[in-house]
Amino acid sequence: MEPPSAAQQAAPRAFDEQAAEELTQAVWQAGQAQLIDAQAAVEALERAVATLLDQPSEDHLEAAKLAWLDAHREFTGALPYIELAFAPAELRNQGRQLLLALDSWPVQPGYLDTVPGYSDSGIVNDTTIELTLANLRKQHRLTAHEEASTGFHAMEIMLWGPTSERTAEQFSQVSEGEKPEALAANRRRELTRLIGRGMAEDVDGLVRRWPTAANDLSRHFLALSPAARLQQIRVAHTRLLDEELLRRLPESSESDVESGRAADSKQALLAMLSTLQSNWVPAEGAGLAEMLLDRHQVSALTQTFTELEALLLKMEDPVELAELEQLAQARELLERMAGLMTGTAQVPVAAEDMTPVALPLPGE
Repeated sequence: MEPPSAAQQAAPRAFDEQAAEELTQAVWQAGQAQLIDAQAAVEALERAVATLLDQPSEDHLEAAKLAWLDAHREFTGALPYIELAFAPAELRNQGRQLLLALDSWPVQPGYLDTVPGYSDSGIVNDTTIELTLANLRKQHRLTAHEEASTGFHAMEIMLWGPTSERTAEQFSQVSEGEKPEALAANRRRELTRLIGRGMAEDVDGLVRRWPTAANDLSRHFLALSPAARLQQIRVAHTRLLDEELLRRLPESSESDVESGRAADSKQALLAMLSTLQSNWVPAEGAGLAEMLLDRHQVSALTQTFTELEALLLKMEDPVELAELEQLAQARELLERMAGLMTGTAQVPVAAEDMTPVALPLPGE
């Protein structure tokens, strides 16, 4: 009897539709849980801001900053799921608008507040703009993408200050004059409050649309076959690597960076990577890699996650302070990760050790 050929040994393993059904349902439910955590963190931030405005003190300012950091990390941890939810073509623009409202960066500090050399700059000084949430949304990115007036990074400017020298005293209420509400100090207070309210509204709206019972975002995902869902997750996550993670790694000292004042750009990267890792190569149970890749690619992807996390932990935060060599290495690891997730990156192994995965074609 002749031994089986390499081609015979490399026959695709059977696609387990029931396992794919359970896994893709679990990914969607994990997204809901992560968003609920983000919602709670944004609500805590809004409460911390309210306390700061009610009783301005350095301790309350520090508490608001810590609440911002927690909320930002919970939100960035949800980005892989948000990318998946708005992956259908008919939803892509909705998703883009939501992310621009919540996470637009870089931000022009002078669009919001006073900056050195321009004592009358910013919305806090422009009394022609009535401070309402509706008006803030209209002002957001009005004539340039740096003109952010809503979202995390607008709030970052308000809490850390345009020059990273914010003091609690700058949030003290002023009651003198005929129209105290028009004073910059009081407008700063109201602007900060409104930004927090807008963030909470946007996250709350997303959480309401997520559950399968809501028959909104979930219906597009659940209408797909299990195999098509796997492919949609794969495409969404590889797009996230390119459009979100790589974008946050500066290529030079002059590149735009996220959260420079809050020094949180590295933690945001780690939060997204943690979510991706839990989906693809979880510490326990089966993940997406087991369904979509051969065992050698699974091993290589696991190693890449480990190497990238270790590298990021060594880097400065914000990441623009990291060594250029480290940044280049991190970009290489992200590109390798994307290649492995798509299944296009080949891991050098003997042909007889290959076990390709065969997903059903659309319509099968």
